[in-house]
Amino acid sequence: MPRDFCVHGHFYQPPREDPFSGIIATEPGAEPFNNWNEKIYARCYQPNAEMGNFRKISFNIGPTLFNWLEQNHPRTYHQILDQERENFQRYAASNAMAQACYHPILPLASRRDKTTSILWGIHDYQHRYGHSPDGMWLPECAVDIETLEVLAEEGILFTILAPWQAATHQLDVTQPYRVELSGGRSMSVFFYHSGLSTCISFNADATVNADAFIQNNLKNAYADSSNDQLILLASDGELYGHHQSFRDKFLNYLLNGSLSREEIEYTYPGRWIKEHPPVKVAHIRERTSWSCDEGVRRWEDACGCTPDSSWKRPLRNFMDATAGLVDEQYLRLTRGWLKDPWQARDDFIRVVLGDQSFSGWENEQAARPLHNDEAQVLRCLLKAQFERQRMYTSCGWFFEEFDRIEPRNNIRYAAHALVLTESASGEDLLPKVMPLLRQIRDERGSSTAEEMFEQAVRRFKENA
Repeated sequence: MPRDFCVHGHFYQPPREDPFSGIIATEPGAEPFNNWNEKIYARCYQPNAEMGNFRKISFNIGPTLFNWLEQNHPRTYHQILDQERENFQRYAASNAMAQACYHPILPLASRRDKTTSILWGIHDYQHRYGHSPDGMWLPECAVDIETLEVLAEEGILFTILAPWQAATHQLDVTQPYRVELSGGRSMSVFFYHSGLSTCISFNADATVNADAFIQNNLKNAYADSSNDQLILLASDGELYGHHQSFRDKFLNYLLNGSLSREEIEYTYPGRWIKEHPPVKVAHIRERTSWSCDEGVRRWEDACGCTPDSSWKRPLRNFMDATAGLVDEQYLRLTRGWLKDPWQARDDFIRVVLGDQSFSGWENEQAARPLHNDEAQVLRCLLKAQFERQRMYTSCGWFFEEFDRIEPRNNIRYAAHALVLTESASGEDLLPKVMPLLRQIRDERGSSTAEEMFEQAVRRFKENA
């Protein structure tokens, strides 16, 4: 009975850098390290790379984390790339998936923002791995049909979802499915094994011994069938060594010893789907995720996961209003300058990654030659667009309390987007959002949203 096995690790950290200095401030709780990125690096990213675990798992690394690793720990960064390259050269398929940039909840985004985030994730992947991705990890596995349509339009072949996101009876999680889309397109979906994913993530007793895990858990998951079967587990990558001590070593032994003794082969979706294209059709449950029982409500309002979070809806209203103001000025000021303002925004990621010069990008995107002052305004507006994208980082809504680093940073990114847009346009935009900021209230916090925002604005203006 052919049996295959895969562990997918979703490695991600939100952007923690101060939007003005680009430096991560000292973070309480990360001791003895300066910040949480460094602490998790020492516990998770470095040991997993040293042991070669990125060679045998399926994984995605969020662009914000990958950029931080490249700048601060280049040896580990290149170890990960080298391990992916071995798979790609051997099988003409990658065990690394792309990720939508800045980790927004895509079903809550406009189609235009979905496209930008997905394209930025694709470009970031191409920049690092040197080839295009076949698969993309959706932040929080949050999905709707429009998101899958954008993925298909941009050349993505598959994604991974939780089994409860399928609106299909008698779902067989050992096989990929095809979700049919408009225009004759489709998206392949792997549904991970819920019970084993929970087990490997949170049951410390079950992962003490890799041999016992296979005997007591994994072998029972395969059906009595002659068909090839893939059992796919999905989890946060930080579980392997950070959230769960020694889980990185368990993973290494599982993939390098235990599986082979049971004639179970490790693989990954990009390789498996080449030999097993989906034949079954599935329907998805719209606006669902892997981490909220109420779909995507966690990232827009109070929900059963975070019941005491009435601040979430006003925060999203503030972000949406900020995005509207930034976009309005961007379109107004670039009218007649750019052939297509949104295509220009999508392609500007190449300038940020250093794959194209600003002048080269300008020559491609400008409707006419721009004067120096116009080019400077354009740079400012595109910087504002980047801040406007990362202010939607999902972590800002994930937890119950507002006065945390994640919502605080999102507020800072929004402030920076508005200050940059004010500088470019000469318009007084801040008073238009202040009433919305005052509605963001959480009595548990020591600082209000208004205070966070005003502090960030003062700093940006003082150092401009």
